[in-house]
Amino acid sequence: MDGLEALLAKLATPLFMPLLPSQRIYLLYLASALLIAFAVYLSARAAGTARPKGFFRYCFPRAVYGHPSALVDYGYFFINKISFTVLFAPLVVTAALVAGWTAAGLESLGGAPGPRLAAGWPANLLLTLLTILAMDLGIFLAHFLQHRVPLLWEFHKVHHSAEVLTPMTAYRMHPVDDLLSGTLVGLLTGCVQGVFAYLCGETVGAVEVLRVNALLFAFYVAGYNLRHTHVWLAYPGMLGGLLVSPALHQIHHSSAPRHFDRNLGFIFAFWDRLVGTLYLPERREEIDFGLHAGEHRDYDTVWKLYFLPFKKAAARLRGPASSGA
Repeated sequence: MDGLEALLAKLATPLFMPLLPSQRIYLLYLASALLIAFAVYLSARAAGTARPKGFFRYCFPRAVYGHPSALVDYGYFFINKISFTVLFAPLVVTAALVAGWTAAGLESLGGAPGPRLAAGWPANLLLTLLTILAMDLGIFLAHFLQHRVPLLWEFHKVHHSAEVLTPMTAYRMHPVDDLLSGTLVGLLTGCVQGVFAYLCGETVGAVEVLRVNALLFAFYVAGYNLRHTHVWLAYPGMLGGLLVSPALHQIHHSSAPRHFDRNLGFIFAFWDRLVGTLYLPERREEIDFGLHAGEHRDYDTVWKLYFLPFKKAAARLRGPASSGA
């Protein structure tokens, strides 16, 4: 019965995600995004750029949340989270595994360290920061490859095929995408954790809030869920060039050629600046979401989100690479 109970627990995973701080749709993160959206709404009303139709209709327009693309998102969320948890998650190289390899490798190469770094708040804070940087770099590298490698782009099209954005669009990711991102994040964060375990011993740990890295927790609370919505929020001044605001990510989902392959970062925008993919808008831009030339219409069922990328990837292998964004 233990195996059956474990399987049933995995199958119920989507139902409990809003109650788990480790998940992006944790109720607190959604509530904070709603509060920030209300502030954006009041600002737009004061500026005369939002019609006085009420906050609920502004924030949850039927044309977005009842759109056929959004309905596909809802179904895909449940099916994909179950299938990924059962079939694909065991294939991801985890940070804990890499941390063990790293610490053991360092000890075999250099022996037991001499004077260990003092464990304490300075080490904990440094580990917190470096873990987030490693995680963000892993996501950025995976995202960069998904846009630049034609075969990987065929799988990443699933995410970009959304015609409207809702918080559930964050989960419109093909398992191949998740395997790549999860493995790169596991490799990089595991290396950081392994180095600290070697130098500081097992007593060092990242600062956490509700068992989530404190910096990641703050990022989620600061309106993360608005990035997959129609609510435009651009960060001002230097902050706008440091962090990926909801507006920057909405531009990333644009079907306009000028926005192709832009704003690939998750938390930090300086990775994009380093490789020349940062796009900072001067003002609000009207955006049509989806794929170029209406290709998003091909992805109109949950079944197609899973299997169409394999068909298109095979076609790329058989013939000359087609252009993508």
